[in-house]
Amino acid sequence: MKRIFPLMLLIAVNLCAQSSNSVTGSGGRPGLWNCKFADGNYYSVSLGAIDSVSQHEYLLDGAMRVVEVTVATRGSTQARFYVLEKPSTSTGSLPGQSIADGIGRATEEIVSRAPGAMKTATNSVVKKFPETSHAKIIEYRLSSREALTKLFQHLLNRWQGRSSDDTYDVSD
Repeated sequence: MKRIFPLMLLIAVNLCAQSSNSVTGSGGRPGLWNCKFADGNYYSVSLGAIDSVSQHEYLLDGAMRVVEVTVATRGSTQARFYVLEKPSTSTGSLPGQSIADGIGRATEEIVSRAPGAMKTATNSVVKKFPETSHAKIIEYRLSSREALTKLFQHLLNRWQGRSSDDTYDVSD
């Protein structure tokens, strides 16, 4: 019994040290996850402050599909990274579908004719006050589901301590 106790203590200390590596960076400072965008936007969060991360999708007013990554923290803010898509044909005929199709076609046409700066503007978060004044919610809109999936995988790996790379560059 006397030999087992030191071994168990050593294992417990080792496990604690491993789990703290995911939340502690160099010099004992809390580890961070950073997200840097090509347009200069930037998001940074302490790994120790993250309560949960999620990736999910839903239909918005039956007219647009939202694919979203959410970072919930112990503080008062929440970060949302999302992509807007037209609903797939498998969702059937939805109210507002023709409007969504028209908006999608118009957006694609504008983007195809516009110089490079316009492409960035179409990925801007759009809010209508007061209906969408999300106090304490930080929002970023990405241009593709693929970019969003890569962002989520990087975040999840960093939060779970499976990666030491603390910054994800959104290149779209």
